[in-house]
Amino acid sequence: MAWRIEQQADGHFAIYSTRLQDYIVIDADAAEIERVYAEKGVTVYLASARAQMAKQIAVPAENEALIDASRRRGATPKEPAEAIGATGFVRE
Repeated sequence: MAWRIEQQADGHFAIYSTRLQDYIVIDADAAEIERVYAEKGVTVYLASARAQMAKQIAVPAENEALIDASRRRGATPKEPAEAIGATGFVRE
């Protein structure tokens, strides 16, 4: 499982989950992305988020449809609370 931060066409940021193959956060500014990563409680994650935002990797044109679908639903998909990897870490 990995998260990838991409910049939307309108300049906002989105977080793509390779586990769900969909965006779990859309239309976020840099502060919101930092808050999401800071909630994980590890400074390394926050540094990774800042580095990814600085790269300004664009949302692929074909994935803009996923973002539009989340807007229409009124919510993004959520990752399941099942254990992730060998660590047994569980997201609430």
